[in-house]
Amino acid sequence: MSSDGHTVRPVPRILIANDQEWTARSLESILSAEGYEVIRAFTGRQALERALDARPDLIVLDTQLPDISGPEVCRQLRAHPVVGWVVPIILTTAGSNGRNRMMEAMEAGAWDFATQPFDGPLLLARIRTYLQAKAAHDAALAEATLDHGTGAYNRRGLSLRLAELWADARRRREPMTCLVVSAEAPELTLALQQAEKLAARLVAALRDSVRSTDAVARLAPLEFAILAPSLGREAAVRVIERFRPRLTAALDGSHITLRTGIATIEVEDGATPEQLLHNATAAVAWSNAARPAVA
Repeated sequence: MSSDGHTVRPVPRILIANDQEWTARSLESILSAEGYEVIRAFTGRQALERALDARPDLIVLDTQLPDISGPEVCRQLRAHPVVGWVVPIILTTAGSNGRNRMMEAMEAGAWDFATQPFDGPLLLARIRTYLQAKAAHDAALAEATLDHGTGAYNRRGLSLRLAELWADARRRREPMTCLVVSAEAPELTLALQQAEKLAARLVAALRDSVRSTDAVARLAPLEFAILAPSLGREAAVRVIERFRPRLTAALDGSHITLRTGIATIEVEDGATPEQLLHNATAAVAWSNAARPAVA
């Protein structure tokens, strides 16, 4: 598993966005022959949707898509928390490889710019280099225990800390509680910079509201968990009511809904730390903005 909770794929996945069937099929055959998994998009809008849903390891965008230009798609992907600046994006063109086109691609956030028809061996060499760079970044991230943007635990750090707290709770014969807070925008259009700033404010508000023995973690761009040892269910509800005003203030008037879930488990034979986190996360799904859900 990666640090954001997603399974690491052994075969890199590449998204091709190009409405020219012959060109797209030619590129797909080159990549498939190398063993890469290829997914296709035919418009800029499809490219945005599939990039966010499929989470490819590399994206190849044509500059002249029928609805949204390739550089604009690139800019929007760079601004989105799911893609950001980590995923390699190559912009391609069937026209001349002029300086202005290259500048536009680089300024949009592309890693590279290629001209059609493709030089297959050269393009594959570039793609291998970019995929190796991304794999190295993912591996380093997987080994980290803290979220870079907020300083809270990431999923790996949470798992390690949860194991420690769970063992201590078992010795003391005390319950363990997990609280999950999810901030939901009306539309998933928060830019990467906005999401990171909001996440930092929310984590700061949580840390100001919980005990020093509690652990705060970032599960997703705007989803957070608090591990609270020796805290019963009723006390956990009171904790949420105490930190809700601070979280609301941290939103700074943004049109965002806060949903909360609580799970408490008596640490005994048969119960697992994973079960605790799963129950709290699941509770968020059927909570409402006014009242936390308790699992």
